[in-house]
Amino acid sequence: MGRIVLGGAIDLHCHFGPESVVGRKHAVDPFDAARDAAALDFKALVLKSHDFPTNHFAYAVSQTVPGVRVYGSICCDFCIGGLNPGAVEIALRDGAAIVWLPTISSQQDFENGVAAMLKVPGEGIVMLDESGRLRPEVEEILALVEKYDAIVATGHTSKAEHVAVAKAFGRRGRVVVTHAMNSGAGPRLTVPECVELAELGAFIELAAATCMAGHGPGSPEVVKAIDAIGSRQVVLSTDYGWTDELPRPAIGLIDYADALWQAGAKESQLREMACDNPARLLKLDP
Repeated sequence: MGRIVLGGAIDLHCHFGPESVVGRKHAVDPFDAARDAAALDFKALVLKSHDFPTNHFAYAVSQTVPGVRVYGSICCDFCIGGLNPGAVEIALRDGAAIVWLPTISSQQDFENGVAAMLKVPGEGIVMLDESGRLRPEVEEILALVEKYDAIVATGHTSKAEHVAVAKAFGRRGRVVVTHAMNSGAGPRLTVPECVELAELGAFIELAAATCMAGHGPGSPEVVKAIDAIGSRQVVLSTDYGWTDELPRPAIGLIDYADALWQAGAKESQLREMACDNPARLLKLDP
């Protein structure tokens, strides 16, 4: 365990298994993830799956594991029919905290090769029309997120799609830029692009899997990014749980924060990004 104490931490990006599309042995099931989080005095976590909405898992875990709040989410990927407002509304009615725009089914991930690696069927999902505007179904999903007072995450969509979502919803609602600067999935955002999105009102997620697992910049570069963006607009998460080749999510977040601290991040910044900002997004008391 690292030397940073993060009582009240929140992981907005917690994978778990089984998750067949990933094709890996998972590190945790949802009960494991919650027990670990409770043992480390976390306040909450959001369960994520590319395969299915996670609300019912979150409800079952919440009824079973005391000491931590567990929320569900939905990914707008092929398993739920892509950009499917009907499926999104059902998930939101059932308590989903986050709607993830297309991840492994995005056109961006088809171009990156991620979709081929995971054998994602069909064609990549595009969120913009020929004029560069958000397609009507995306606008409908954003309206539903606003109606149900939830969070929208950008998923693995393109840079242009990120900007369009942030412009449309960054001041109107709550937007999280999914694992920014990840060198694999998504658009591989640069620090200046992250700054631009933050200025549009989006929160920039810097995930442990990005810098601790070789999918992006190392800890010193992440600390520089935090300073450029401003810690008030950054959230730390893990994007762990989907493979046992990476740490279990809860301890992974603590170790990630410790690595950033050793690279120069201030403890006050780490608490803001791992505890306070996620609590603001979930509308929990900090």
